[in-house]
Amino acid sequence: MATTEVTNFPRESTLVRIADALERNHTQQVLAQLDGTVTTYRKCMRDWFLYRGAARATPRELTELCNEWYAATRTITTWCGGVEFYQPTVSAVSTGERFGDNVGMTCVPSTDTVANTDDYAGEPLFVPTDVNWTLDATGKRLITAIDGITSNFRRRDTSVYVGVMQMAPWYFEYADNNVYARGIAAQQSVDYDVHPLVEAVQPDGTLSEFVLHPKYAAHKLTSGALTSCAGVVPSAWMSHNAVRSAANVNGARYSGECACDASWLILMANIKYASLTLDGILQGCCQNNYQYPAALAETGVKRVLLTAAQGAVFEPGMGVLIGNYTTNVDRSYLYSITGTGGAIVTAVEPVTVGGVDYTAVYVDVPEAFDTAANGAATAGTTYISSFHWATGTTDGVRGNDGSPKSCTSGKYPAKLQGVEYMVGAYEVIGDAIFSEDTQAYSAYTCSDATKQASSVTADYVDAGLRLPKAATAGWAYIKKQGFSCGVTMPTVTGGSSSTYTRDAFYSDAAATTGLREVLLFGSLFLGAAPAGLSCGSGLYGLGNAHWYIVSRLSPNGNRGEYDALAA
Repeated sequence: MATTEVTNFPRESTLVRIADALERNHTQQVLAQLDGTVTTYRKCMRDWFLYRGAARATPRELTELCNEWYAATRTITTWCGGVEFYQPTVSAVSTGERFGDNVGMTCVPSTDTVANTDDYAGEPLFVPTDVNWTLDATGKRLITAIDGITSNFRRRDTSVYVGVMQMAPWYFEYADNNVYARGIAAQQSVDYDVHPLVEAVQPDGTLSEFVLHPKYAAHKLTSGALTSCAGVVPSAWMSHNAVRSAANVNGARYSGECACDASWLILMANIKYASLTLDGILQGCCQNNYQYPAALAETGVKRVLLTAAQGAVFEPGMGVLIGNYTTNVDRSYLYSITGTGGAIVTAVEPVTVGGVDYTAVYVDVPEAFDTAANGAATAGTTYISSFHWATGTTDGVRGNDGSPKSCTSGKYPAKLQGVEYMVGAYEVIGDAIFSEDTQAYSAYTCSDATKQASSVTADYVDAGLRLPKAATAGWAYIKKQGFSCGVTMPTVTGGSSSTYTRDAFYSDAAATTGLREVLLFGSLFLGAAPAGLSCGSGLYGLGNAHWYIVSRLSPNGNRGEYDALAA
């Protein structure tokens, strides 16, 4: 029987054109459904990614889909706005005036039980999405999983890294003698001199359609590597030098927390709350300083018995240190039972022993231990101390911003645009260094993780920001901050705990010079007055480590130079 040659089967190029047309049509249908609500946005995002094969995509393919998604949603938003603040010579108020599309927008932080207003939640420029990420050999970020979309997303797995992905905004600022402004736009073609944020510029100089920031503080594994996941106590005893070394265990291109990670939080706070401060709005953990001796000795337990009043300050999810007293109640000495890494409180329950009522604080330690109750500050007495909250404590918050039970008590960590921060410790920056002379502090930063160093080498650039120093050391309340090269730092001080940023910077005396690590936010004992998003310290050398210093593993340690003319 003769065979008949089939000649009308579509050529491969025709099939590709058909597939492209179908994808464009599907994208248009998805975009047409977006109505400004976060529920619809999440649904449309999931539908689009799954239609485009996200479930089977490699990390590089998934990353490209992320770029395509944000490029597509950028076409349907023209959001452009910001906040004007008074120059510090004009007014001391902390609040600003919204302009552009920011006018009329409202945001109130939420809790685990109450979802408050967030007008930004469904705006494509502001919607945050949790992802897993990694870096390739060049330092380029790769998205490996997307929460709610791909089945392989992991939040509490120490072998993967959790970040928060969001459309990359164009940034602009302007100033005159009366006001200065900060703003962002979805489009480059606006009536402002815009530029990309440094974390949007990839190592090869091309722009990413999204920015990515570490969601959680880091825990140091037994291998020496850092995590970015929920369910662990953030590791203390970090320093500028220590976090760089630890990040290198993850890989040569990995970095400790970057200055731009913190600057992102400040920018989002300024715009969403039209405020220089979040004091009294979203406080973070800065007033959670408790240490108590065991009220009753026990053997072979995983708990500490306290009086009812003492036990009431502890909650599940709180990190604690447990150790026996030797010579000092500083947490640097009281960790013999839990180790310096601490433990997580699993339960707090009333118990009665010998007819006496106590409160039992249970912890997740691998082995049972004995406690001693010899009296306060007595040799051998077991102490339990509040420590850094476990990562993921804010995961139950019913919104992008908020704290678990109270946003203003100073007891709980905070979440802003999906990023958890202020877990009860300063955060040390790995890619920036303060250099102080007898006159002022200056900030230097390095955009190549492989060239971060313990000194200001030729690979560091001067951010162009300076903070004049006072004659004596101490807390200086911040009036104004500058932003350059991804770094945000104080440039004018002389304020107070109730004016301007309401946060403070600890400065060395004028006579002191040297290189200092960049510490941010404040610790669990600092209090609401100096602590906050703008709080910082320039007191310690690059190798200084302490129990109240943690850091992060960042995807932003490798940043290229953006050439607007070549784009």
